[in-house]
Amino acid sequence: MKQNVGVVDRLFRFGVGFLCLALFFVYDQLIWRVIFGIVAVAGVGTGLIGYCPISEVLGINTTGKKE
Repeated sequence: MKQNVGVVDRLFRFGVGFLCLALFFVYDQLIWRVIFGIVAVAGVGTGLIGYCPISEVLGINTTGKKE
């Protein structure tokens, strides 16, 4: 798995992930908890590993490296 998420993008995804994780615990309606939970897992996960399968499919690479 090659990294396709750059440093700034990783920090942004990590921040949004933790924000959604906090909102997950604030809201009590099930639909909002599910939405925030999914976004939190996706944001923190892609921020940690530096790879996003959706970006791969769309051909987006924010690492600054040419392939």
